Amino acid sequence: MAKRVSIDNTVDNTAEDTTDNNADNASDATDTIILPVSKSIGARYLAASYFAGTLPTCPALTDCDDLRVIQRALLALFDMKETGKISGESIDIHASGTAFRFVTAIAASTPGTDCIITGTPRLCSRPMAPMLDVLRKAGAQIESLGENGTGPYRIHGSALKGGEFEIKGDVSSQFISALMLCAPTWENGMSLRFTTPLVSRPYAEMTAQVMRQFGIEVTLHDEGVEVKAGRYVAPARFKVEADWSAAGFFYEAAALSNAKIRIAALVSPSESLQGDAATAGFFEMAGVESTFDDNGATLSEGEEKPDRIEVDLTDNPDLAPAFAVACALSDCEFRFDGVRNLRLKECDRLAAIQTELRKLGYVITVTDDSIEWNGKRCDTTPEAIATYDDHRIAMAFAMAALRLGEIKIADPDVVNKSFEDFWNQLPKIGLHCQRNGNVIILKRVQK
Repeated sequence: MAKRVSIDNTVDNTAEDTTDNNADNASDATDTIILPVSKSIGARYLAASYFAGTLPTCPALTDCDDLRVIQRALLALFDMKETGKISGESIDIHASGTAFRFVTAIAASTPGTDCIITGTPRLCSRPMAPMLDVLRKAGAQIESLGENGTGPYRIHGSALKGGEFEIKGDVSSQFISALMLCAPTWENGMSLRFTTPLVSRPYAEMTAQVMRQFGIEVTLHDEGVEVKAGRYVAPARFKVEADWSAAGFFYEAAALSNAKIRIAALVSPSESLQGDAATAGFFEMAGVESTFDDNGATLSEGEEKPDRIEVDLTDNPDLAPAFAVACALSDCEFRFDGVRNLRLKECDRLAAIQTELRKLGYVITVTDDSIEWNGKRCDTTPEAIATYDDHRIAMAFAMAALRLGEIKIADPDVVNKSFEDFWNQLPKIGLHCQRNGNVIILKRVQK
């Protein structure tokens, strides 16, 4: 039976239409923020659906480039497997790190596949060795076509043996999630021991939760993860939530404007699968209060804002750009620890935050695993904010216009990676957006 997706992004396999219209009702308000679906949940849902054999009937997840790329790549693999046309196919992942990790592992775990997984030069240069080492020990045939073992990768898929392996826990959690998703298809499943503490644990927890909804037995603990060999079975209903990572930028907006902001379909932290639902708690420290109902969330000014915030972002490093800009422009000193992996994202995010906040007059100190502002100011530089091909840098600095009155953001199309409709949402919070070539000019206006 073909699947269909309802307004609240619930994938429904049932014969009757039991659509919940809550998100649709919430979106009727012209000032209500409409978020994309969760990229993280969506990617895991697509991977699980690939193994369940239901990928061709999944709804198109078109809210962002990353999900389009993952869905297109997995459909290409699925088609190769079903038609037998699998020799030498090249699959271009573009700039999607999630797709690069997931699709590489899935292709290696698909018997008979012969393909090349490639992407942008920056993407191909990003580290993959920890994940590839486990896959090769499991029996995968993966050939590096780049320098020093980097991508692109030529993959000859096979039936992998699985077994017991080790991996550092403080590398990308996407390596661990990719291995987890593939492990049920391996003959002996997988027992993966972490040799260092696991970072970004909520993402691995999310992976386990999605897999369980598809009937897979997974046990995640501090020392490692065990995945039993088994068969993926698509559930009758599966909900892809609104994206908490995207919501973080509107929490930032609330902190900088002290205005009420309504967000449709945002699931409360207690009910969400997303680790970045911790955003609500972090921004509560910065004076933003959240209230949730069946239709979403309302952000409003909370208690008096502190003079300094010190937090560990080991489990939520992607929050750093929005949180850093919000704190600095609110004259709240801060120190964030547990952020070393930000150097390995779409750009070196620690360096980007440091450089671009200096343009706004804030002198930031960065170490190997921390970023800090102790109140030191400098002369401002009247130039556009550089975005380094990084969607989160663009969105975080865009909100600075709420406090500064105006800001220019270069290469605004980078937001398409995760939030294609981002610029169209900003007038709802009092920002006028004007495109001038490859720069977007944001000005604060009275609502």
